[in-house]
Amino acid sequence: MIKVLSLDVSASSTGWAFFSNRKRGNMSFGLIKTNPDFDAAERLCFFRQELVKLLHTFSPTHVVIEDVFLGFNVKTLVLISKFAGVAIECCMAVSGVCPHIVSTNTVKSYFKAENKEDVFNIIKEIFEWDDNEVSFKKHNDITDSIAQLMCFCDDILKQHTFRFERKYGYLYEV
Repeated sequence: MIKVLSLDVSASSTGWAFFSNRKRGNMSFGLIKTNPDFDAAERLCFFRQELVKLLHTFSPTHVVIEDVFLGFNVKTLVLISKFAGVAIECCMAVSGVCPHIVSTNTVKSYFKAENKEDVFNIIKEIFEWDDNEVSFKKHNDITDSIAQLMCFCDDILKQHTFRFERKYGYLYEV
């Protein structure tokens, strides 16, 4: 059985998605939000506690984490790298799973998208969410984690298929 946890790591709002191929439509997703009023150490501790809860809840066989994006300023890059480091250590220590690091370009390529907003819109369409339910500003961390999960299962694990090639493009099923 495949159980995949996908993390779009951020200092303020880490998106997560979980999929198990045990039964059709078994996908969960959400956010780990840290308090911006806390200092970095407190935020890291809270993030780790919440991630441990997810790991115990889902017992993943695989974890996929988005690589740290190099376009940030140095201060932001250092902070996000700390959160990514905590995520990697936590997955290994709690679940014995060494996370697979995926590039945002790999995910964009899988969906044939030019940017993260395109990926957001594709996931929104797949799940048939309307503009009243989700917005890019509030939900792109969740949609990024879902997109990573789908790409990982299809292109890397080759164990579950979300994307089906058709004569005139692709069909996605969740």
